[in-house]
Amino acid sequence: MPNVRKSSIAISIVLAGFTLFVIYSLLNISPVSVVESHLQRSGDQVCVVGELSNASRNPAPIDLEVHYFDSAGRAIGQNMVSLDAVPGRHEFRTPPMMLGGVSAFSLYLNHGRNPYGN
Repeated sequence: MPNVRKSSIAISIVLAGFTLFVIYSLLNISPVSVVESHLQRSGDQVCVVGELSNASRNPAPIDLEVHYFDSAGRAIGQNMVSLDAVPGRHEFRTPPMMLGGVSAFSLYLNHGRNPYGN
């Protein structure tokens, strides 16, 4: 009976360690986040202005991709901005584009390839 109890304790310790590793990994998977963003218009020109926050200890360059949509939800344009290493908080502004009818946008942060090559 003591061997069964020791193996149960060992399995519990390994599972607890794995659980803590998964939680740590999930909290640090995306250290860069968009704090604020809004659409700015000047006639038919639009751009997105906002602020990023980077919690990483080792900031790296990122690409910020913007997709623009009309009122029916159809994609009508996109824009990309390459940012050098973003330490702490950093303001951004996309280049203006001539797009009429923009009613919404989405942002995508690209940190580069992951360890699996995707």
